[in-house]
Amino acid sequence: MSPKIIRIGIVVFVIGAVLFVFIQFLPIGPQRTNPPVIAEPKWDSPETRALAKRACFDCHSNETVWPWYSYIAPVSWLTAYDAQMGRRAFNFSEWKPGMMSASVMEEQIRSGRMPLPQYLLMHPEARLTDAEKQKLIAGLHATLGKETPPPATAPTTSEQALVQERCSGCHGIDRVTSARKTRAEWAETVARMVSKGARLNATEQNIVIEYLSKTYGR
Repeated sequence: MSPKIIRIGIVVFVIGAVLFVFIQFLPIGPQRTNPPVIAEPKWDSPETRALAKRACFDCHSNETVWPWYSYIAPVSWLTAYDAQMGRRAFNFSEWKPGMMSASVMEEQIRSGRMPLPQYLLMHPEARLTDAEKQKLIAGLHATLGKETPPPATAPTTSEQALVQERCSGCHGIDRVTSARKTRAEWAETVARMVSKGARLNATEQNIVIEYLSKTYGR
């Protein structure tokens, strides 16, 4: 190897090391915080809570476990962002009746979209067997099915009107009507909309998913 290539390699390494140290001090992205637990769902059984805690709590509760790598940028930015978005979608530690539909959760679990595949790489203990997934899904339906969601936040005359009212706040309705997705994909879309502020309680989430998958399914 020529001396010139060695010098270039050393310069690249030094610059990379300096940048790596520098970004550790940049106040970028959400902070790693665990606010107090305010309220949880009225779990149907300790087993359901244990399964949810194992597979969901790191992103969907205020009891996030922050491993060592969550303090090293840029990975720290990604882990904090995932927790922030998860809590926005629904938070088991700040639970309100009707916050999230059990049907939406079921679609995400069955499709394998939740827990996130990248999360499972570092948290193999969160990987549920098919039997455990079924127990969790049944437990979520038993837990959330007995809740009474709050009334609709605005009157609607039809499923289509509900979609138009709640899905056009951030983008045009044509973005919805031009899409073709499976039911699981529409469930994921609705969950993402809720995390970004869409005013849909659990009952309305189910209505929107049924309408979209029936009208714009594939």
